Amino acid sequence: MKPLLNLVWPVVAAAGMAACSSASSEEKKTVKEPETQQVATTEVQTMRPSRQIVLPGELKPWNRVSLYAKVKGFIRDVRVDRGSVVRKGQVLAVLDAPEVLSELSQAEAQLQAQEAAINEQKARFRASRLTYNRLLQTSKVEGAVSLHELDQAEARMLADSATVAAATGTIQASRSNYQTKKELRQYLTITAPFDGIITERNVSAGALVGAGDSNAKPLFVLEDSRTLRLTVAVPETFANQLPGKSTVSFSVTAMPEQQFNAKLARSAQSLVEANRAMMAEFDVDNKANLLKPGMYAEVRLPVERTAATLFVPKTAVVSSSEKTFVIRVNNNKAEWVTVEKGNTLDSLVEVFGGLRAGEPIVRIASEEIRDGQAVNASRK
Repeated sequence: MKPLLNLVWPVVAAAGMAACSSASSEEKKTVKEPETQQVATTEVQTMRPSRQIVLPGELKPWNRVSLYAKVKGFIRDVRVDRGSVVRKGQVLAVLDAPEVLSELSQAEAQLQAQEAAINEQKARFRASRLTYNRLLQTSKVEGAVSLHELDQAEARMLADSATVAAATGTIQASRSNYQTKKELRQYLTITAPFDGIITERNVSAGALVGAGDSNAKPLFVLEDSRTLRLTVAVPETFANQLPGKSTVSFSVTAMPEQQFNAKLARSAQSLVEANRAMMAEFDVDNKANLLKPGMYAEVRLPVERTAATLFVPKTAVVSSSEKTFVIRVNNNKAEWVTVEKGNTLDSLVEVFGGLRAGEPIVRIASEEIRDGQAVNASRK
């Protein structure tokens, strides 16, 4: 039996190996290389389009100021009210402040007394200087004037000179004090710093007003709205796309059927950290007084890139969990190119990445077209 078994086992083993080899070859036949994908291609375009975006804006007066009383006093007369049209320098209110007037009178009297005194001292100095000069000339004749007398005249002249110099310093301080008091008297009259309209009046005759009350309301609020400032917060995305001399159109809720125009006048050239936006101002002619400061506006803003950028069809951009990419056709093979999307324009989207203008890309891309896969491209 043993010789027979020894013959059977090699035959069985050989048969098993042959079966395994056959199965392996069958598996290899079933695993096929990826098929060549038929794709339609288009070219990367360069464009510098201009388009309009809609942003909220706010109308503000050209000038706006809150008027307070600089000195403490009582309101004697109020000459304007809310809605009054005033001119620059026009009197708005008059204050009574007896302390200010009293201090001004004292400063004036002190200055006058010091001026009279220094005039006498100057006259005395001129006389002593003249006496000394005469004695000095006379002393050239031997024995005419004693040296003691000449020394006394010189000492008197120098003392008068020092007195005049000291009085001059004192009178300068008095003149400065008088000028200060005189300016304070001018503050008793509240005048308009520019042409405009009184939008707030918060005082009446007899009210005590003045410096020192940090919570006090202003006496008046004055606005100049003949020209308005249309302020717009331009998002960071468009901060470099605002043309230097652009003109915008806008509408307001009060007159939705009417369109207004404004020109770019100034921009901050810096982003506000709170909202990552750049503030821009447009000047609006409002001589007809149709628009009111404080109105909100819907602004149509033209934007354009500073240089031409790349655009591809929206269908050519794939956004996956891994990345955003387009598929470039390179030597009949698919190549994933990572990009970032920018502005959209109809059926096109702006892209930034390792692309060049004129390169062929898959027009309708998907993740099914794998990186490195062979493709058969046709232009459609």
